[in-house]
Amino acid sequence: MNNSLAKLLECVEPKIANIQETRIEIKSLSEVCKTITEIVELGKKSYLEILEYYDQEFIMRCIKLEGHNTKEKINKYKTSRYLLRNQDADVENLPQYKDSLLYMDTLYAYLQELTVKILDEYNEKAEILRQQELLNKYYIILQKENVFIPNAEEFISFLDYLKLDILDRLNILIYANRCNIKNYNKKEHAENIFISNVNLTDIKTMLNAKQLEIDEHELLDEVTEPIVENGQVNDLVISKKEHYLINEIHRLFETFEYNDAARYYKEYLTLMDYKTEFAKQKRCFALNEKEKLIFMMNGDKSLIRDYLGNCIPEYEGPILKNLLDIEKETDILIPDYCYEGTYLYIRPEFVIKTVYTYLDDGHVLVLGVLDKRKSDLRKFLEQNKELIDKTLKEKNNLTFNDEERNQVLKDVQVEDLVLTINLNMLDVKMEEENAR
Repeated sequence: MNNSLAKLLECVEPKIANIQETRIEIKSLSEVCKTITEIVELGKKSYLEILEYYDQEFIMRCIKLEGHNTKEKINKYKTSRYLLRNQDADVENLPQYKDSLLYMDTLYAYLQELTVKILDEYNEKAEILRQQELLNKYYIILQKENVFIPNAEEFISFLDYLKLDILDRLNILIYANRCNIKNYNKKEHAENIFISNVNLTDIKTMLNAKQLEIDEHELLDEVTEPIVENGQVNDLVISKKEHYLINEIHRLFETFEYNDAARYYKEYLTLMDYKTEFAKQKRCFALNEKEKLIFMMNGDKSLIRDYLGNCIPEYEGPILKNLLDIEKETDILIPDYCYEGTYLYIRPEFVIKTVYTYLDDGHVLVLGVLDKRKSDLRKFLEQNKELIDKTLKEKNNLTFNDEERNQVLKDVQVEDLVLTINLNMLDVKMEEENAR
């Protein structure tokens, strides 16, 4: 049996050796197909649409593909483009203008023919890649310590393509069947499988819901651009990152690379959570400044007001300044910490830091402060766990309390606080990082 499997793997290896090059070629051809199809569609309306197309270099490259008299044809195109884009009635009466129209008829017919050729080439190579992906999928599966074949029909197609000796084929089918029986409960009942604290059924459910966004043949580059820059959300980057993660999770899940799939799935969930948080922040920006803050109450007094009543005087200014800054915030922020499914934010400018979170309706729930003596967030959460858990459990029922807000902030103005704040209260470490 081992010999049959070894022969199979040896047979597959050269067939998938250039799979990465094929993926890149297909990606490139896909972009070319998309562009030239778009140009031909625009040409149906008017040749002027082609002449105004943003990627003129692409059109020049298409002309060069004819392979003879290319320099002359490029010059002819440039001349025609100049004349036909001219809106002067006198120019339209010139014989050169009419000659340019005839040239565009010829060029458009050529672009139509080229589109058909490129689409044929794409479809041919897409089929090659489809076969390589199938071979690659089972090449990876059959080398695993615990082999599991989820799709018998697809596996038969894989074996058919290889045209194995009948005895080798039989040995491999017996081997695959034994592996499936051995792993049936573990693999088939994925609801019982947790990898890196991720339920595999949840991944399957997500992938089923995102079927339209999965492209079996597209090679996607990892998205490294920041999703928030200069206080603004980059929706295009988020969309690209989401698309990339869905396809990467699908690829890894299909080849039973569950640990990596779970890791990417966690990243996907975090991205979705961030989208929700950004929406909350935008709702907050729309609220009246003096009606944004809701304070975590400890009895009849907020935790932060209780702290203000007992802290040393030089701490009071930074705390109040943080609260006023939160009310005026208009930059989108990435959360600092996730506590029991709730994303927390820390106002970092001073050594006295404010801990808060955004509620679904846009209000800001202020939990408390991290002071200079015990500025560890985890300690703060542990020391106030019971109160925080109780408050977060009821967070959807919390409402703005004008009286508590006035008790804490009264009529304090930012301008007045700036003059009273000791410069030693600035978080020098944070300022140095910003300076770098």
